[in-house]
Amino acid sequence: MRKWAFLIALLVAGLAISGYSYFKAQKLQTSIDNRFKHELSSVLSNLSLTMNDDTYRSVLSSVSNAASISDLTSYEEQNDSLDISLEYLYISLREDKSKDKVLSRADELRDIFLVLMTDPASKEATDKILKITEELF
Repeated sequence: MRKWAFLIALLVAGLAISGYSYFKAQKLQTSIDNRFKHELSSVLSNLSLTMNDDTYRSVLSSVSNAASISDLTSYEEQNDSLDISLEYLYISLREDKSKDKVLSRADELRDIFLVLMTDPASKEATDKILKITEELF
């Protein structure tokens, strides 16, 4: 009888630990997703400003930040091109030879990031980013 009570107590403790671990993982995933959306918002708001060296650096930084955490988001599971498209955009913005060409399409990029803010897993938006970056290389 004691043996069964011990096994049941062990099982209940295991279930409680599993539930707690699941809750913590969900909370962490939500935090990562929120940080990613914050970076997308930052890109969008900087693209809405008059472009000068400071706003350009802010766009570059925000795109870099979004690219670096995009692979950890839940949106990456829905759209495998998310991290690649943002990384290619970052590389395009970083290169002097393509910087002006990318920035000349700031209005188009603003529209794309508006879509990404609404739907961070948007395949259409990432395809457009990839198209823009492919035209530059």
